[in-house]
Amino acid sequence: MKSEFNQLKEWEQEFDAAAKRSLRERMRFSFIYTYKPVLDDAPYRSFDTMEEYREWCRKNLPEYLGYWR
Repeated sequence: MKSEFNQLKEWEQEFDAAAKRSLRERMRFSFIYTYKPVLDDAPYRSFDTMEEYREWCRKNLPEYLGYWR
């Protein structure tokens, strides 16, 4: 197991390396795509009311995505 000092030193080195990257590189590495089951499976969905949308979410989406009420 790494000592706390070594861990902090490693973080500093990673931060210094990141600070030297261009803005374009930092933006490219800063966003991580995460597949969201059901939501990412269709290009779009539309609902007539918010209640219809909420009902669809409750029936179709995993609770851990946070779209449940």
